[in-house]
Amino acid sequence: MVWGGVGVEGIPALDRPAHVAAAQAGYLTGAERVFGVSVGGETRAYPLRILDWHEMVNDVVGGEPVTLSYCTLCGSGVLYSTRLKPGEAYTFGTSGLLYRSNKLMVDRQTGSLWSNLTGEPVIGRLAGGPAPGQRLAVLPLTLTTWQEWRERHPETTVLALDREMEKRFGFQYQPGAAARKRGGVTFPTGPAGPGSAALDPGAEIYALRLEGRAKAYPVTRLLAERVVNDRVGGEPVVVVADPGSGAVRAYRRGERTFARGSQGDELVDGEGRRWTVGEDALLPPRAAGAAAATLAPLPRVPGHQAFWAGWYAFFPGAELYGSPSR
Repeated sequence: MVWGGVGVEGIPALDRPAHVAAAQAGYLTGAERVFGVSVGGETRAYPLRILDWHEMVNDVVGGEPVTLSYCTLCGSGVLYSTRLKPGEAYTFGTSGLLYRSNKLMVDRQTGSLWSNLTGEPVIGRLAGGPAPGQRLAVLPLTLTTWQEWRERHPETTVLALDREMEKRFGFQYQPGAAARKRGGVTFPTGPAGPGSAALDPGAEIYALRLEGRAKAYPVTRLLAERVVNDRVGGEPVVVVADPGSGAVRAYRRGERTFARGSQGDELVDGEGRRWTVGEDALLPPRAAGAAAATLAPLPRVPGHQAFWAGWYAFFPGAELYGSPSR
């Protein structure tokens, strides 16, 4: 571990922040990137211009307590359900400590340190307590543009622009302001392995973990191919990318194979049936008939984006899509 230069909670987390309807978020432009969340039928957007400063949000969406942990150094935003058992939910802050350039979260209930990338307690009472190896459940999260998210979810809420908080902490809630302030700040990611040079360290990848296996997909390649039928740990998946917004979503596909449809949010299976890309699942066609009625939605697989160097530091043995040696 290394010290990141700030104390415990020196980067202030957002706790149950105020949010407004999409029509009231006049401060956002359509091209701005947001983290889109859909839980329990409720949708909410968290703009990067705000998350770049706070790096952590403790919130409740769709009745579910969640934490959105955003490590600006490794480019990874991960959404976790923080209810490990009924009646017990954790809230998190930034510890100020890093491991291989990935932030370590600290829970406020026990003071244990947790990995931002894996959702596991690594130091503290919970790491060696009565339930070692416990892990926060990862929930689907979409990094996209405000325009794409709002068009797909006109009922969404979004973080309110809090000028008082901006002034209190000396932040500047403008796109790119936080990145400019920490420009040039780097920390070690650990020993370079034989595959570390496969991509530029700052290249964005989309990360999936299934069946005990991890796999990374270069985002530039996903945006070029748009629909990728693949397997992760023996589990068939389809990864869908939108070049217009940069959004990437993945789903379990069973033994079906998909291709692009004529509409932006549409996929076509091998039998010509049209499926709709949803936040929780890939939705089957609504056409009448017994065959269509038996089709079940294909559940979404939680994934997230990250910089290649930060991901590789934790998963050096993971597969890399498109690399013949991996």
